[in-house]
Parts: sequence; structure tokens; C-alpha cells
Amino acid sequence: MHATGLLSVFVALLSVASASPASPEALERRVTHTGTATFFFQNGVAGACGTVHKDTDHVVALQTTQYDNGVFCGRTLTITDTATGKTAVGTVADECPTCDGSGSIDLSESLFEIFAPTSQGVFPVSWHFNAQ
Repeated sequence: MHATGLLSVFVALLSVASASPASPEALERRVTHTGTATFFFQNGVAGACGTVHKDTDHVVALQTTQYDNGVFCGRTLTITDTATGKTAVGTVADECPTCDGSGSIDLSESLFEIFAPTSQGVFPVSWHFNAQ
């Protein structure tokens, strides 16, 4: 009986040790990014994710490194203006090669206007991916 119990414990430990680690995507949504938010116009052109959006759609362009060849296209994220505490949700639809560093994002005009008038041009931001 003792040997059987010991074998059961060994098998249980082995299965835990060989379990797959969390996917990079699962780990990514736990991270809060910080940077600056700017805005852009859609101009009737498809974003890097391949879909044409209107300026009234709440879409986001990720900085090139975070865009990661479109891995997050269609994912939603929660955006917070760190100066005011306002939050809103946007959907990844484009890449922002001109965004100033990791954590900075570009918002559609209507999404930006939830936080500030476009005449402001920029605001401090934090954001994270939402669970799928």
C-alpha cells in the first residue's frame, strides 16, 4: 500500500512538472502597459489587420513591436487616461509604426474623444488586454 501511494504522488508531481506553461497571450493580458495615446483618421483605408473602419469605430493601433505581425488583431483592450482616470474599451485594428515607444497607442478619433478633445493631441495612458 505504501509503494502504491508513493507511486501516485510521483505520477501527480510528474504531470504538474510536464504541464504546459501559460501561453504568451495569456501572460500578455496580465500586463499593464503605459505610454502616450494619440489619434489617427481611418481615411477609408484598411488598417494593418485588414479591415476598413470608420472614425466613429473604437479602434486602436498598437506600436509595431506590440502589434507583433497582427497577433492581437481583433482583441479588445481597456484603456485608461492616467491623468483623469477615464476608461474605455477599444479593438486592435492597426499597427502604429510612429508611436513613441512600447506602451504608446494610436486611437481612432471617436475613441480618443472619450478621453480628450483632438486639439489636445495626446494624453498619458495605461492599458491592458481583456480576457478573450
